[in-house]
Amino acid sequence: MSLTTGTYNTGIGIYSLLSLSDGNFCTGVGAGTLLVNTAGENTATGAGALLSNSTGHQNTANGAFALFNHTEGIRNTAIGDGALVNNTDDSNTAIGADALAANTTGAFNVAMGGSALIDNIAGDNNTAVGVGALDNVTGNGNTALGRLAGNGITTGNNIIAIGSVDGLSTTNGQVDDSC
Repeated sequence: MSLTTGTYNTGIGIYSLLSLSDGNFCTGVGAGTLLVNTAGENTATGAGALLSNSTGHQNTANGAFALFNHTEGIRNTAIGDGALVNNTDDSNTAIGADALAANTTGAFNVAMGGSALIDNIAGDNNTAVGVGALDNVTGNGNTALGRLAGNGITTGNNIIAIGSVDGLSTTNGQVDDSC
């Protein structure tokens, strides 16, 4: 609807790429994909995917409401219903329904598995692989591998958790720089 000089764009679905005027290489498939987008090199598939993106570029969202509230961050990848739904920062990868769902200002995080790193809000450089892995909220540099691994690690830094470590918290043994 707003395209002026932008090239190589594809919009399929009501309100898909509605605001794009001069961005290039964008693809929106599904109702409301890339609705307010004005930046280039974004791909969104699924109703509401990258709906709020305005100036962020080089983002990929596949799944209903993936990167839904995202506005300006760059180089994010969200695959799964609600993955990175609240993200505004850069270089996060979320694969799985609700992976990194609470993330707003955290950057350089990787979450693979449904609800992996689901509570992360502002933590950076965290890696969670497994369904429900790593409850991190603001901690940095944490790694969790396995279903529910690191469940309970919320604010610690540089912690490695392998396997199910249910219930670990700052009051019963969470220690920075530990395994």
